Amino acid sequence: MEGARSVVAGVSLAISLVALGISALTLLASPPAGGSPPARVDLELLITGRGAIGGSAESHLFDPQLLVVRRGDTVRLRVLNLSHFRHGLEFAGLGVRTGALHGGAAEVVEFAADRPGIFEYRCYLPHDPATGTCAPDHDRMVGHLVVVEGRR
Repeated sequence: MEGARSVVAGVSLAISLVALGISALTLLASPPAGGSPPARVDLELLITGRGAIGGSAESHLFDPQLLVVRRGDTVRLRVLNLSHFRHGLEFAGLGVRTGALHGGAAEVVEFAADRPGIFEYRCYLPHDPATGTCAPDHDRMVGHLVVVEGRR
């Protein structure tokens, strides 16, 4: 069983790296003559559980776990909590966070991707089974926002 999880984790990592590479190449492609101005990028992020339909979740995750934008873009991110637990999303180092989202709740955050880098996002609410806040796998609920320099 542990070996199967390692294989799944390895495949997931490989797919994420390929997606990151393709996204970076797409964003770094030469813009039309005169360059392109920063764009407004509309994205959606789900907080969800993985497991049998109708059963309890085996784990919780962000979908997608990787977001890529260009420096200077204005990011409009709709966060939707599809889990049965309360979660709050925070981007480390960017000062961006949602409020506490109960299951079925959504919130839109907007921010400028003003510097290149890789920024981790995670649930900032500590796991508390008494209140239904976050989940036992809280420490593994991690995603990344990649802000690439990109040509203008």
